[in-house]
Amino acid sequence: MKSLKSLAAVALLATPFTVAAQDAEPETEEAIVVTGKIDPPAVEALGRAVVRPSRAGKPVARFNAPVCVKVSGMPAEMAELVEDRIAENISLIRGVDVAEEGCSPNAFVGVLNGVDSTVDKLRKDEKWLFEGLLDYQIDRIYKGSSAVRAWHLFDVRNIDGTSIPGSRPGGSINDLINRVEKASRRNQLRVDMAGAVVLVETGELKEKTFRQLADYATVRILASTTDEISSNPAGVPTILELFGPGFAPEGLTEFDRSYLAALYELPANSLDGEIISAAVRRYKYAEEVPEISED
Repeated sequence: MKSLKSLAAVALLATPFTVAAQDAEPETEEAIVVTGKIDPPAVEALGRAVVRPSRAGKPVARFNAPVCVKVSGMPAEMAELVEDRIAENISLIRGVDVAEEGCSPNAFVGVLNGVDSTVDKLRKDEKWLFEGLLDYQIDRIYKGSSAVRAWHLFDVRNIDGTSIPGSRPGGSINDLINRVEKASRRNQLRVDMAGAVVLVETGELKEKTFRQLADYATVRILASTTDEISSNPAGVPTILELFGPGFAPEGLTEFDRSYLAALYELPANSLDGEIISAAVRRYKYAEEVPEISED
């Protein structure tokens, strides 16, 4: 797969992120204190609302390779702040690693103008960025807040990480064989995230902090989620509400941490319901979820 580094050129074509959007120096923020628990059904409802469900009984997708993040479209010192925060978030989740310095990016966050037109252009000029995505997965990219367009590249593998012959576009007779055998082999498969793209509209970052942007991007990179939450009847806070019309948390919430922890600690062939149930248990019983430093 081509490196996502080439996407940086797309972001640079847009109007650069300006200091006016927020203070150049991040302020020290107080830790978020969650007082009281929401009923488990509400947490489960939110999980089912924001998680893009896997189809055909496939396992939930996640990064199994170390994550290497590149942020572009904003001044270098600002981009570095966001990259560092995302890397710190990832480092505190068991089951996923941060790639070493000098790595080839497999997760890209671009700040630019015209996210919809950018996706349209990429679909025309950089078809590899959408390789293997089905029509419903393409449609998902355009849903949710108009401030963001996010998607992943996927790679179905055996549970031990070995490749499946014919599982990628342009395969062979193995495609047919794998489809026939899928029902009996389902528990022996996993879905790897081979890449993540998060494009954010420049103007929508007004009054948003570096921490909020980085924490929002962390969830969109590590999990196949949507921010299509016009209203949150569950009343459970999530950073995915950052670009919505209502309350926006200052950073990752207890729900966000619980879901990401469940996603990466459960076996790689876990299904949607299993991940959500594990997240609910973490939230309900306040199981140990690493806290993100507030520095």
